[in-house]
Order: sequence, then C-alpha cells, then structure tokens
Amino acid sequence: MSSPDGGASPSPPASLAGDPFRWLPATIVGAAPQTPTGRSIVLEVPGLRPARAGQHVDVRLTADDGYQAVRSYSLSDVSLSGVSSSGVRASAGGAGRAPQIELTVEELPDGEVSPYLVSEAEVGDPVEVRGPIGGWFVWPPTEFDPESAVHAVLPEPDGAPAPGRSPVQLIGGGSGIAPLVAMVRARAAGAAAADDAVLGDAAADSAAAAGAAGPAGAPPPMRLLCSVRTPADRWFETELTALAEESAGEVQVDWVFTREAPAGATRASGRITRDELVDLVLPASEHPLVYVCGTNSFVETVAGWLVDAGHDPTRVRTERFGGV
Repeated sequence: MSSPDGGASPSPPASLAGDPFRWLPATIVGAAPQTPTGRSIVLEVPGLRPARAGQHVDVRLTADDGYQAVRSYSLSDVSLSGVSSSGVRASAGGAGRAPQIELTVEELPDGEVSPYLVSEAEVGDPVEVRGPIGGWFVWPPTEFDPESAVHAVLPEPDGAPAPGRSPVQLIGGGSGIAPLVAMVRARAAGAAAADDAVLGDAAADSAAAAGAAGPAGAPPPMRLLCSVRTPADRWFETELTALAEESAGEVQVDWVFTREAPAGATRASGRITRDELVDLVLPASEHPLVYVCGTNSFVETVAGWLVDAGHDPTRVRTERFGGV
C-alpha cells in the first residue's frame, strides 16, 4: 500500500497543521519487534500537533487500486524527539526533521492493516495519520476547573488528591499495554525533570511536551499490571524492568500469564481472578487514578471488579478495542 499519489510523503499545507481531524502524510522511519506477533513502528509526521500519553491515532493505507483501509492504534511513545525512547532509531537524515510518534501493533490473522504493519512495512514506506485523538484516557490527566460542568457530572471522591497528584494504577491486557507504556515513559520524563536542580526554560518545555509533571514536584507513584498469554508476549519487558529499577520503588510492574507461565513462576497460568486483581492493584483507599486498556471483555470485567472492590467509578478510565 502507498500514499494516495504513490510518491513520497510531502509536508502538509500550513492550514492542516495541528488539525486532528485532517489526514497528514507520514513516513515510517523506524521499527522493532516486541513479541512474536507484535511490532513498534515510529512514524515521522510533518505538521503533527503534540500528543499526550494515552492518545491514539487513525492510520490509513491506500492500495494501488485506490482501496483504503483505516484502523486506530494507541501511541506507545509521544516524544517528539528524533529518537524513540524505546530505542527504535530513525532512519538516516530523519532525526529532528519533524515530529515523530511510536505506535505498537499486534497482528491479527484476518486483519487488513495489522499484517502489513507488523510483517511487511519497511522504513521509508508512506502512510497517512489522523490525530492525535482523545482527552479523557490521558496521563497526566486533564485538570478541570472545580466549578466546571465536568466536576458536577463526575465529582471527585471525598478525600482524594487532585487527579494529577493521585497514585496511578495501569492495567493492560495484551497489546492494550501500549498506551500505558506511554504513560510510564511520561512519568519517567517527569521524574527526570523533577530531579534536575535547575531546570532551564528549554528543558521545561521538553518535559512538558513529554507529559512530565515538571519541577513543582516528582510525579506520583505508578503501578502497572499486565495480562499476557506467554512469557514471549511481554511487551516492552526490558524497558519496563529498567524503568521500575530506576524509580526507587515508585514504579512497579506485575505480569500475569494466561496460557503459559515462565519457569519458576509461583503462579500457574490462567486468567486473572477477581481476588488476584484486588491483591495486585493499589487499594481503593488510596484513591488511585486507574487506566484499563484491552479487549472489550477484558476491560468490562476488570472495570466491574474494580468498582465492586470500592474504586470510585469516576476514577476508573477505560480504553477498549474489538476482538477476543
């Protein structure tokens, strides 16, 4: 598949820059495998507005006969630098030329778009992107005025800290971990900024673009629970382990395996149960901000268990996709 004109992706007109509802030409500038059926892809998108951790984009492919297919993919990296924080480096001459985003895709055997992105797409291939999209399933969260209609409809629980200062619980099923990884990365950027004794204006702008908390204080603790089929399906395992180790206990990562557990595991493989979930997540008494992403059935089940365990529904944010 190719861009509509079959050639290189041109820079968008100035009138299109920053408009999330217009299609922008993009070029694949990096790619790396994550699992046997998953891959991270870095796109360079001239005119893209800054993205936030948790957002997604629509990707459009156009075949030589004009047939088009569109799918939505969560962003696993919202950095606008020339090198993805996952280590997927841009092609020669690509660094610093235009905004870049990373999306992570799992191949579906009967899919129209994912097989191409995971198994066939190469550096230099053109695609089209629309977005970034989303303003609720993002971290750091949008802070609304206490007098706004949002607070009237979704009041904060009594005694809970402000959303941006609340501890964060992330729960992902399979490739649903992608936007949650973006949040962990954004937290790491915020922690690095807070650790700087003197934060200049340029560094502050960079931290803000990455979704960092900034110099006012270190970002809140974050816990990530990942449900995957087998040990080979641990998305971003090496990076997540490193980020947890570097966080001095402020980031914790837990894995649950549904079909095959690693050697020496104390838990047998199998789907997570309600009791296990309650034991593995931050307690409701701490008023965590919870983000759940995965298939429809996974999200609906987990969100229901969380509310039953005492988590306030206004603090449970969900993002779901079709499939089994």
